[in-house]
Amino acid sequence: FRPRPEVVESGLCPLCIRFFDSRVREVGSKIIMVPANGTVQDIMTEAARHLNPAWGITAPLRVLETVEGTLSKQYGPEVATNTLTCFHRPNIFYHCLRVESDAETANGDDADVLLEIYHCDRASQQAFAQPLLLPVSRGEKSGSIKKRCKDKLQVPDTEFKSWRLVRMIRTTRTHLKDDEAWDSEIITDAKFYLEHVHPNPTSNLARQSRYNKPLTIKAG
Repeated sequence: FRPRPEVVESGLCPLCIRFFDSRVREVGSKIIMVPANGTVQDIMTEAARHLNPAWGITAPLRVLETVEGTLSKQYGPEVATNTLTCFHRPNIFYHCLRVESDAETANGDDADVLLEIYHCDRASQQAFAQPLLLPVSRGEKSGSIKKRCKDKLQVPDTEFKSWRLVRMIRTTRTHLKDDEAWDSEIITDAKFYLEHVHPNPTSNLARQSRYNKPLTIKAG
């Protein structure tokens, strides 16, 4: 994707934004033009103009970047647009922004931590799909967190019963028991994921072949 010269000269930057609902499902997408020397607030303002009421996404919004199934960055409204990882990447459809409702701010949630929980394939141990952000309290039990993940994603009981909540500290994985607190070990670089079977498994080679390639459109 290459913007027309007149767009570049105007100081505008094309970005692809993808809208996600409360169940972390992509419900829409849009190519927007924002000032290259602007801020994430400009992106939020432009994104708000394209919200469909049927999606159930309401302000305030938050803007995220995810890479290979995990959260790369959550951006505050004051962040400069030209510092975004996706800024001027050749394939804006791959290097896109995730826009969703910032429900925790809207509801005045007083949870201690906004915890990233991603999906991990049980066989390959590779992250996939989109991570969820869940407000959790210090000392909250794994069973409570799992139930809230299930309710948020609306996963059937028959499927969710085989899912596990895992805490990974560097290379050490711990399957958390339902009565165990998620923060029973306080480690700053701990990661958390839901381990289950990938619904549409693909080979490493197929995944790598699509990674970070410029978009090429050939004439018919």
